[in-house]
Amino acid sequence: MKIVYIVSVLLLALLFSCEKEIAIPQQPYSSVPSIQCLITPGQVPILYLNKTQPFLDQPLANREMFIDNASVTINGEESDVLKPDSLFEIFYGTTSYFYKGSIPVKSNTQYTLTINYNGETFTATCTTSQPVVELDSVTYVQNFKDIYGEHEGVVFHLIDDQASENYYRYEMHRTADTATYWGENKFQSPILKNDETTSVSEIGRTIFSDASFSGGKFTFAIEPVFKHKEGDVTYVFLQICDKNMYSFFDELDKQMLALKNPFVEPVFLNKGQFQNAWGVFGSYAVSDSVKFIYPE
Repeated sequence: MKIVYIVSVLLLALLFSCEKEIAIPQQPYSSVPSIQCLITPGQVPILYLNKTQPFLDQPLANREMFIDNASVTINGEESDVLKPDSLFEIFYGTTSYFYKGSIPVKSNTQYTLTINYNGETFTATCTTSQPVVELDSVTYVQNFKDIYGEHEGVVFHLIDDQASENYYRYEMHRTADTATYWGENKFQSPILKNDETTSVSEIGRTIFSDASFSGGKFTFAIEPVFKHKEGDVTYVFLQICDKNMYSFFDELDKQMLALKNPFVEPVFLNKGQFQNAWGVFGSYAVSDSVKFIYPE
């Protein structure tokens, strides 16, 4: 046993002594636009337009990434010119920057997004034809298992239409206070003080497809982003997404399947609908809200 122990120690010492820092030379990189515009009937369009940057660079601040000198229009039955705007998000203590329209989106209408920036034109289309599918109920499960491990979960129950292919993701709104933290890193608001509260929302990164489902009762569970306590009140919605949204976000979500992948997020591997940019222009319908109270 002593001989085995001594050999093991020697092997470990040899392994650690072989460690060496390797400098990775930065390859030439040209930034391109990152586009995200998801429209829904009854709301004015919002477009997030940012610059991409090399993976190994230090992250830029929101304002530095934002492209504020583009010309942006969305054409449906009317032409809507989107203008730069911003919103200070109290919980995070940061400002988000975006382009905002003034004409509410209509149902069953084809829209064309056109962006002119830096001598190039980027364009894509989508149609607001998604049906509104209502949630039957929302329940809680103390533990469910997926490929990322075991989690507590909020469970969504609905009746799926077998006549069409649908794509679902959740949306949740709630109130946060100084005891609320976001994600596994336990980020807490740097702005809120004492017993102050603010509204927060979360939208699922995973979009669930019913492509292999024959219709009827459809159920999916999600791990909530914001941590909670017993009695916390939330309002949940069901988004019914188009194929553009599903294809783009499903590609990003699949990166999480490779748990040892160093480029998990936010790296784009699929350009989406654009030739010389990364991003998505899609549409979704949204259900009425369902009140959900955490039981524990």
